[in-house]
Amino acid sequence: MSLGYFDYNATTPLSDGVQQAVQEAMQIFANPSARYQKSQQAKQLIQSARIGMGNLLGCAADEILFTSGGTESNNLAIRSVLDRFPSNHLAQQHVITTAMEHPSVLELLRWYQAEYGLQVSYIKPDYEGRVSVEAINTAITAQTCLISLMAINNETGTIQPFEAVAELARQHGIHCHIDAVQAVGKIPLNCHELGVHTLAFSGHKFHSPKGIGGLFCHSGCTLAPLFHGGGQEGGLRSGTENTLGLSGLATAANECYEHLEQQFRHYEKLRCLALNSLRQHQVAFTCNGATTDIHQAPWTLNISLKGIRAESLAARLDLCHNISVSLGSACNNNKTQRRSHVLTAMGLSDQQIDSAIRISFGRFTLPEDIDHLAAAIASEVQVLLRMAPARRQEQESVYES
Repeated sequence: MSLGYFDYNATTPLSDGVQQAVQEAMQIFANPSARYQKSQQAKQLIQSARIGMGNLLGCAADEILFTSGGTESNNLAIRSVLDRFPSNHLAQQHVITTAMEHPSVLELLRWYQAEYGLQVSYIKPDYEGRVSVEAINTAITAQTCLISLMAINNETGTIQPFEAVAELARQHGIHCHIDAVQAVGKIPLNCHELGVHTLAFSGHKFHSPKGIGGLFCHSGCTLAPLFHGGGQEGGLRSGTENTLGLSGLATAANECYEHLEQQFRHYEKLRCLALNSLRQHQVAFTCNGATTDIHQAPWTLNISLKGIRAESLAARLDLCHNISVSLGSACNNNKTQRRSHVLTAMGLSDQQIDSAIRISFGRFTLPEDIDHLAAAIASEVQVLLRMAPARRQEQESVYES
């Protein structure tokens, strides 16, 4: 399946197995909460998804709570911790996170700050986009009630020290929440070994349908529901279950669990091929992210190209070559301020940020796709560089007049 598609961090196409599972589930229409026999198939489908995700995350099936995706899961986990406190006591509470988190974490914490005076420490990363455990440890106070950290950054692919941070939180008796949306289905994860309290995932990042995801919640952890209603998902997520989405999630989880190591090796080869191919085509670029393989997700390549506007390059790749790349997180496209907060936190200059594109690979990316991508980037960079002097001259003449 060659798609000319290099934005797998934004979303992934459904696998053949997932498509088949969803089609078959269309025949299972009964409400899972009903008591008659026709509802049993729907109940079994939900349980299959719970078991599949439990296997993938190294936890018990009953520790999996299904939601609509990563945003809801992050909100549910964080609100469950903070809403335990009376609103007039939240100003005395303290949360540690990083300056690079997903908007579903950052915007929620900023809201608590504005509304209730919550104290929040936003740890900045180093130039490679990685936060230090020491910085988080230093930020801990007697009032720290939550540490929230993403496992893998969605823009740069930098792998954070989430295992060490989870252990640090455990030692201090602090709730640890991991946003693992970019990690689940791509690297081995064992929630019990990690010792985290909550961990968020989203199905459409690993070939499941959109609108289905969930939260690992340790058996000893108490959550507060975002929704009140019919009491589904143990009373924590009321609303009729998304059986179509769950049918796809079950299959996607099983496929990832079976081929996890094979997929990772595939990503490693693709990233190496992409770097070599860009150099062979004499593309001048710098990588944004970790420089050591152990700290870098191989399915993500974030590069800055000197003298190039990333928006222009991405548009030309799309229109002229039917190639899809991104400028960063797709969620930021809905905001007026589009300059990457991740690259800004890493200390990159405005010029480096404005010239940065994100290339992300997936299961269906082929080596020949990489060659096509590198050739297209080289061609369009030359076009844009030739256009740049003319544009500058035109701007100067307008300014002088």
